[in-house]
Amino acid sequence: MTKETFLEKLMPSYQTYFDIKYNVSMGSRQYPAIAQFHSRSERYVLVHSAKIWATEMNEYTYFAFADVPTTNDFLSLKKDVLQLGLAQIKPHSEHMYSYVTLIIVADLLPDEIIKEIKKAKYHKTYLFSLHGWMHLRIAAVDLSNGKVYSNQRGKDLLPLLQNILS
Repeated sequence: MTKETFLEKLMPSYQTYFDIKYNVSMGSRQYPAIAQFHSRSERYVLVHSAKIWATEMNEYTYFAFADVPTTNDFLSLKKDVLQLGLAQIKPHSEHMYSYVTLIIVADLLPDEIIKEIKKAKYHKTYLFSLHGWMHLRIAAVDLSNGKVYSNQRGKDLLPLLQNILS
């Protein structure tokens, strides 16, 4: 399976809930796709102006292709995606959480990249969590052996990505 074919099979899973843009240039990088999800829930009494509470949840997903990435390639990509995602987050009293997600589709993932992915983490709170928090999620697909890897926060992405591979 090629990287492009994998992405074509993956995107219908995102199209229902995410706003997707294809072939996006951001900074010096070209992303085959980026996706954004925004959800808002609120409760009120009788009329909308009598709001009891409200929450907002967001996810900013960046898809990247790689042939055989080096450690520097991965760390640079992770840094760029984190900066792009953090710039999108606008914390306020109704912001609950945001995820910045990186999904890498590679022809081959060297062992050192797999180790970097598994140990990658980033967490930020806004106003002592009163204005929410964010987490970095990373998942990578190795097309050479049909395996999927993730960091701790990205584990919930594994079933979807493994399903696309099988």
